[in-house]
Amino acid sequence: MKIKPPRQAQEWSSSSHRESIGKAISSPGIRSNKKTHINCGSSARMAGNVCANVDQIRSEGPWNNITINGAYLTNLPRELLRSMAGFPTYARFFYLARAALNPPTSLCKKLFPAIGE
Repeated sequence: MKIKPPRQAQEWSSSSHRESIGKAISSPGIRSNKKTHINCGSSARMAGNVCANVDQIRSEGPWNNITINGAYLTNLPRELLRSMAGFPTYARFFYLARAALNPPTSLCKKLFPAIGE
C-alpha cells in the first residue's frame, strides 16, 4: 500500500475567502456587508470578556486605536461593568454565589405559572 504524503497548505486568495464566507452566511439568510472580517468584532469582544486588555487584543490584528475601539470593542468600561455585576475585576473569575441559590417553589410558580406542566 502506497502512503500519500500530506498535502502542502496553499494560500487562500482573498476573493476565494470572501466568496466562501458570503455563501456560508447567505445560505441561512444572514445579510451582511462584511465578509472577510465578519468575525473580527466578536473575537475581539470575546477576548475582552476573558480579561484581555486592549493592547493584547490589538496585537492579534492590525488595528489602531480608532479601529479597535470604534468597530470591534464597545467603549464601555469592562472592569466597572464586571464589578457592578458582582464579578471580581482581577481575573477570569465568573462565579456568582447568588446563581447557586434555589428560589422557593412558590416564587417560581408566581413567576412561571406553567412550570409544573
